[in-house]
Amino acid sequence: MPEIALIIHIILFATVIILMAVIYPIMGYSQGKQFKTILSNGKYNKVDWYKNSILWSWLPTLIIVPIVIISGQSFIKLGFRLPSAQINNVSPTFFYIALVLSAIYLLYNLYCMLSFRFNNRVREQHVQKTPLLIKSILPVTKQEKKMWTLLAITAGVTEELLYRGYLFFALFFLFKEIHPASVIALSTLLFAIGHIYQGKEVIKPALAGLFLCLVYYFTGSIYVVIILHIIQDLVAKDLLKND
Repeated sequence: MPEIALIIHIILFATVIILMAVIYPIMGYSQGKQFKTILSNGKYNKVDWYKNSILWSWLPTLIIVPIVIISGQSFIKLGFRLPSAQINNVSPTFFYIALVLSAIYLLYNLYCMLSFRFNNRVREQHVQKTPLLIKSILPVTKQEKKMWTLLAITAGVTEELLYRGYLFFALFFLFKEIHPASVIALSTLLFAIGHIYQGKEVIKPALAGLFLCLVYYFTGSIYVVIILHIIQDLVAKDLLKND
């Protein structure tokens, strides 16, 4: 039975790597080209695009997570546990630094959300700095903003489960001697590749991915990074107005 479980995990890991390193970048690049094409007439349904993104985000997650559980692992292995320095045997100092930085990042994003909603001057300054391609996918109408909220929640849960929860588990499970720095680097790289459709703006999700990797490793909890990821994505919800 252990050998069968190992084979299952090897196949699953290889599949996930192909998904993250090949399929996601190709899909993102294709969508980026489509956006550039349709920007000329400005006629496309963002709500439908958000719905499709939600569907394709949940689909692999709802396949991968059950396979991990059925193979004999637990949700705890995927990070469903309260933060603790003992999980990865990290220094209590680094553990508390990670918690403090998480709190600061959370408060900063909440501040940005409130600023975009109630301070038009601050919002317009950020709008001017936002690339056209990024602005083209952001919500404007009330219906789009409602669907964007669901998209942000979906991205926060599914991406953290795959890029942090699953990848960290699989790499430590399959490669016993792997160094944590290598796990963090690979997760960050794959997360950046998955956002390559953003062009030169990919540096921002890459840095965000690195930060979330560090927080996840030093706290050991998927709950922390899921919350940070959701709030981070919700910041863009009120960047654009109907006017």
